[in-house]
Amino acid sequence: MLVFALLASTGVQAACPPVRIGYMDQDRPPYWLGKGAEVPDPPGVAVDYLRAAAAAAIPCPVQFVRLPANRLRIALQTGAIDYLPIEERAELPTEVMLPRDRNGALDRSRAVHTSIIVLVRAADQLPADTITPRYFQGRVIGVPYGAPYADTLRDAGIKVDEGGRDLESNVGKLKLKRVDGVALTVGAVNDMDQSIAERYGNDVVRLRVPLFSGNIWLATNPAYYTAHRDQVEAVWTWMATHQQELSSMMAKYSRK
Repeated sequence: MLVFALLASTGVQAACPPVRIGYMDQDRPPYWLGKGAEVPDPPGVAVDYLRAAAAAAIPCPVQFVRLPANRLRIALQTGAIDYLPIEERAELPTEVMLPRDRNGALDRSRAVHTSIIVLVRAADQLPADTITPRYFQGRVIGVPYGAPYADTLRDAGIKVDEGGRDLESNVGKLKLKRVDGVALTVGAVNDMDQSIAERYGNDVVRLRVPLFSGNIWLATNPAYYTAHRDQVEAVWTWMATHQQELSSMMAKYSRK
């Protein structure tokens, strides 16, 4: 960290090429805000968190690049972007670099820990103790387009509608009874409770029991990792020790 600070104070930061962090061009409040290529202001709590990680560990300017979900992994592989948040799935891509422990196993201690929660219609009056994975056996859950856990849900006997690009379109399907629930990834299970109440009033509620837990890593490609190993490891280590900051950053995204 001292080396990074000295480099920045001597003007080296200005000479560095921008480090590009890619993420999807979909609106998934409060984590990713806005649609299309432009990064809005404010950009969402996930972008704020990644900016903090970059400021702590990367001695160069940082540029955020928004792309369609199906182009992000290709952009990482080809070097069009340098970092990409990747959500845990049954088969993680082998062509990207993720943090490993001393034994070479995937290091989940250096991931952002997540939960997959489900929103339902309040009018359905589901009991508070509903076991979410069991209840949705044979029912339909709407998931965001490109959600990495879609196959896991299907394997568990849950029907999946993954045609919605964002939360608004999936909640619209929920209200029209085209789906029985809407799944989304959160940090803490209650992170979006206030936002959901402010957006949808008493129409939509969160089931207390999540579908399952997961992780998100900040991946890079092998060439970038080889050239910037210390930087990449520093970013991963920062994320391992500052996960609690996500909750504190959430406050400014509460709708008034």
